[in-house]
Amino acid sequence: MTDLIKQTADDILRICRPEKIILFAEKRTMATGKLKALSLCVIVPDDVDCRKLRPRLHLAISADVPVNLSVYTAEEWEDLCADETSYAAWIARKGQVIYEPTT
Repeated sequence: MTDLIKQTADDILRICRPEKIILFAEKRTMATGKLKALSLCVIVPDDVDCRKLRPRLHLAISADVPVNLSVYTAEEWEDLCADETSYAAWIARKGQVIYEPTT
């Protein structure tokens, strides 16, 4: 995991306590391989209002590249992942978990 991705996860963790953060896309320049955009999925507890949280997360992220966020509650995530044709299920299959709380 690059420092930029780790810093972005840390920025998210300063705002909320997600159940999971998944990196599911990285866009890099062809010539240098430098990261120029990334996409993350943030799964939060069911009592969190995702519509209110998403803009707060965007404002907190200090990355100097665009960051696309998909934010789901745990219940939404579970329901959507049960449908293998959903975007959430695709993220679950293709993505890499970069944060889960330790028990």
